[in-house]
Amino acid sequence: MERESRTIEYKRSIGSFPKLAKTVIAFANGDGGEIVIGIDDKSRKVLGLCPDEIDDLLERIPVSLADQIQPPIFPHLFEKTMDDKEVLVLRVFPANLRPCFLASEGVDKGVYIRVGAHTRKAQGEILEELRLLRSRMNYDEVPIQECSLDSLNTTALPATLRTEKGMHSLGIFRHDSLTGAKVPVRGAILMLHPEPERLVPEAYVVLSRMRGEKGRNTVESLDIKGSIPHQADTALAQLEEWLGRNPSLNGARLVNRRWALPMEAVREGINNALLHRQYSIPGPVKIALYANRLEVFSPGHFAGPFVPESLGDGTSYIRNRVICTIARRMGLIEKRGTGIRLIKDAMLDAGLSDPLFEEGALWFRVTLSLEPNGKGHPVTNPEEGIMALFETRPEVSSADVCNALSVSRVTAVSHLKRFMDQGLIERIGKGPKTRYRVKG
Repeated sequence: MERESRTIEYKRSIGSFPKLAKTVIAFANGDGGEIVIGIDDKSRKVLGLCPDEIDDLLERIPVSLADQIQPPIFPHLFEKTMDDKEVLVLRVFPANLRPCFLASEGVDKGVYIRVGAHTRKAQGEILEELRLLRSRMNYDEVPIQECSLDSLNTTALPATLRTEKGMHSLGIFRHDSLTGAKVPVRGAILMLHPEPERLVPEAYVVLSRMRGEKGRNTVESLDIKGSIPHQADTALAQLEEWLGRNPSLNGARLVNRRWALPMEAVREGINNALLHRQYSIPGPVKIALYANRLEVFSPGHFAGPFVPESLGDGTSYIRNRVICTIARRMGLIEKRGTGIRLIKDAMLDAGLSDPLFEEGALWFRVTLSLEPNGKGHPVTNPEEGIMALFETRPEVSSADVCNALSVSRVTAVSHLKRFMDQGLIERIGKGPKTRYRVKG
C-alpha cells in the first residue's frame, strides 16, 4: 500500500469533521486526491469500518462538507473492500473555482493546500497564485507594471513573432485595463528580460560542485542569473566542463574524452526545472554535482499528480503557460510530454542507473546517477574504468578502484602505479590516507 502523499491520506476514523473539510479543501485546491477512512495512517494497516458506521458516514459526510466549504465541491464518496474489510473512500477532484476555503474562516484565512503528506494553510504568494486561478490566469501570466515592453530582448524569437501581433499571440503582454498600455507579464520577463531577478527575486540558479558523495563540502559554486534561456545555457556549459573531465591517454598526456553523463539528459533535467518550477515559491533552482550523481532541485511540487510509475508516458502538465509557449518557439522544448522519457532513455543508452524522480513538501528533485546499471555498455578496460573515476573526483583511493573494477587491492595499486609511471597522476599522503590525483 502506498504511503500518504500529496494526493492520498489515511484515517482510522473521521474524528473531526472540520479537520476532514480542511483536507478536502487542500485536495480540491491542488490536483485532487483520496481520503481513505478505515486505515491506520501510521502502519497503513486496514482496520475497516462496521456497517452501522459506514451507513452513518455516508449520510453525514456530504452534508457536513456542503455546509463547511465554499465554493461548493462535490467529492465522490463510496465503499471499498480492502483485505476483506470495508473502508470508505472520499475521492476529491480538482476544483474548477479556486481557491476553495473553509466558510467559517473566510477566503483570507480559510484556504488550505497539500504540502507533501500534510494539510497546511495557504499564505503569501501561494494564496495569491490560487486566487489567480479563479480568473483563469496562471502565475506567469500576471502583468508586471514596473517593466516596459521595450526592456525585453526579443531577438531570440522568430522574426514573425517580434511584431505586436506575434508577441500578443504568445501572451508576452496584456493591456492595462485603465490606460490600454502594453504591460509585460511575469513569464515574458523571466524568458526575455536580461535581469529578471530584479523583478522576480527567486529567478536564479545555484550551481555547485561538491566533494565526495554526501555532505555540503563545496568545491565550486556560482549563482547564475539572467533570463531562463541564459541560465540554462550557462549551467549546461559549466556542467559540460565539469563532467567532461574524463581523461584518456594521448601519448603521455591526459585529454578530455567524453562526458560522464549523457548531456541530453542533463539538458532536459535543467530545462524541466527552469520551465516548470513553481515561481511563486521563493528560492533558486539548485543543481549539485557529487562524485556519484547530479541532483537538480526545483521549488514547488510536480506540475501534475505525481505518479512515479507513470512518469514518461507522454502526459504533459503545464504550470507556466507563457514560459512554456515562448520556450517552445525558441527551441528549448521540442515536443511536450517527452522530456522525462528522453532522460530515462538517455541514461539507459549510456549504461547508467535509472534516473530518480522525487517529490517532497514543495520541492521536486531529479537525480542522475554516474553509476553503471549493468544493462548498457559496461567498462571492461581497467584504464577506462580508472579514467572514469577521475572525471568528477579530485582525488581517488585504491579502494575506489577496487569497488569500480571489482579487483583486489594489489591489482588496483598496480593499475594506479602504471599511471604514475607514465607521469599522468601523482600520489599524495601515506598509509591508509593515500590518494591519487591527476598531475597538474
